[in-house]
Amino acid sequence: MSGVILALVEHPETAPRTLAAARNLAGLMGNARINVLAIRTPPESTIIATEEVLTRHQAADIRAREQARVAGLQAAFDAWAPVARTPGVAIEWTDIEGPAEIVVGEWGRRSDFIVLHRPARRDSAADRLALQAALFDTDRPVLVVPPGPGAAFGERVAVAWRDDDKRTIRALISAMRVFGNARQVHVLAGVRAGAPAPELPAILTEHGVAATLHVLPVGTGVFGAAVLTAAHGLGADVLVMGAYTHSAWRELLLGGVTRHMLANADLPVLMRH
Repeated sequence: MSGVILALVEHPETAPRTLAAARNLAGLMGNARINVLAIRTPPESTIIATEEVLTRHQAADIRAREQARVAGLQAAFDAWAPVARTPGVAIEWTDIEGPAEIVVGEWGRRSDFIVLHRPARRDSAADRLALQAALFDTDRPVLVVPPGPGAAFGERVAVAWRDDDKRTIRALISAMRVFGNARQVHVLAGVRAGAPAPELPAILTEHGVAATLHVLPVGTGVFGAAVLTAAHGLGADVLVMGAYTHSAWRELLLGGVTRHMLANADLPVLMRH
């Protein structure tokens, strides 16, 4: 049985990085199908219904801009697909118009992994809604891909560990499916002053994963920054962590480490809520 990866492409300039990461993930899975999805924003979702009237001219202009964006995405896909499509890896392109959060929810829930780019400040509301739906509505692990040149990942894995936390455990179980042959696994455990020293998570021992524990002090600065610094110091090529939100207003009140990674991570981050 093959796995299914949903690769969500949103901007022509970031699509090659997202596609390369999806192909890397497919290689780690073995047999896999990559569903590449481009979502066209419906004109009616770009306005505030109580403040603006959508004219026929505006709707046509929005659809033309969206069609041009998707044409750029498909050009990136067409350049990538011949090399990425190999025995054991099936690839399919789809573009569809609809609310991003609904489309991502539907497609994401029938996938094993979701791959998308790390959000940028200039990204649209649809981009942010797509990310939120992927992280919090699909119940699937999400690989967040940073900007910049692509690089292979899965050889040296860092895990941001929170003891007995279900989100961290779910993220780690997903990671072990694809990173089981990693040469190095590093567990980054935050500990407050005076707290007992942590031990390696039992889940790793039970699954026969050899790992090294690293203790990071909590309360001396931005913990997300400390995790990234430690991951880079260890030469990690991917970070695994739970995704957290502090309230239903998740776009405003994401957990501190989650928010920091979505704004600053410069290596792929596998998250699961």
